[in-house]
Amino acid sequence: MAKTGTESKTKAATKRANTKTSKADKEDKPKRAPSAYNLFVQAHMKEWKESHPGAPIKEAMSEIAVMWRDAPENPNRGKEPKARKTKEPGAPKASRKKKKETPPPSSDAENTAEASE
Repeated sequence: MAKTGTESKTKAATKRANTKTSKADKEDKPKRAPSAYNLFVQAHMKEWKESHPGAPIKEAMSEIAVMWRDAPENPNRGKEPKARKTKEPGAPKASRKKKKETPPPSSDAENTAEASE
């Protein structure tokens, strides 16, 4: 008999695989408080939409992000952005393609040479 996705070797793993979380479990979990940036966007988005009707949201988010950089609510205002980690030079990139192995020399040539002797 073929194994299905929920079958496993241990009882605990099988129990976990077969139990489903209900929406009631998710509703009981307290919501995370919005960040300072989220509150800033909520406050300024409505004003921006009123002054720019029909404009794409992408444009709104980019303009609000520029406003956020200099906003007094921004806890990182005036700080230098964190430096990104640089990759090690000379580190080879992992290729996704598998290298083709060259086939071994044909054994037919050896067999015909032995047969002619």
